[in-house]
Amino acid sequence: MRTQKQLVFYESVLDVLHESGCPFCRFLKEYQAARLQNRPEKETHSLCNFHTWGLAAVQNALTAAQVFIKLVDSPMPTSNEVTTCDICNEIVAEEDRRIREFVSCIHRTDVSDWLRTNAVFCIPHGIKLRRQVQPVVAARIDAIIENCRQQLTQELESLRDKPESERPGWGSLGRAAEFLVSQRGLHS
Repeated sequence: MRTQKQLVFYESVLDVLHESGCPFCRFLKEYQAARLQNRPEKETHSLCNFHTWGLAAVQNALTAAQVFIKLVDSPMPTSNEVTTCDICNEIVAEEDRRIREFVSCIHRTDVSDWLRTNAVFCIPHGIKLRRQVQPVVAARIDAIIENCRQQLTQELESLRDKPESERPGWGSLGRAAEFLVSQRGLHS
C-alpha cells in the first residue's frame, strides 16, 4: 500500500467479472483500500493490527495522526472486553451485500456465461456463495473451486520442481494464498 494510490472504484461485483482472480476479493480489496484512504476520524473507534498498519501506510500523515491520537487517547479495553475492528466490520457487511447482489444476478446471461467459462473463486468466497444458491449452482461453484485447485497444484509443483535459477516470481504463491484465505486483510 502506498500513500494516496489512485483507486479503481467499482460500483458492483459484476464490474470485476472480466478481471483475473476471485471477483469478491478484487472488489473488496478496492473497497478496503478506499476505507483506509478515506477514513473519517470520527468513524474510527478500533482497528485490528492489519488495518492499523494499513491506515499508517496509505492515509495522509495529518489524517492518520488524528485517527491515531483518538485511538491512543481512548480508554484501554478491560481484559474480557472484546473490541472489533471498524474496517473489518465494514468489509464483512460489504462482502455480504456483494454476495447477495451476485446471487440476485446469477441467472443473467453475462453472469451465467462467466460461471460456465471464466469463473474463479477463492475458497472462503466460494463457500459463502454456495450457501446461498440452488444445488445446481452450488455444484458449479464446487467444480470451479476444484478446477482452481488443480491449476494451482500444477503451478506450485512446477515451481517446486524447477531449479532455483529458473523459478518465476511470487505469482503462484500469491494466487495460492488468495485461493486459500482470500486477499490479504479481508478475513482475519
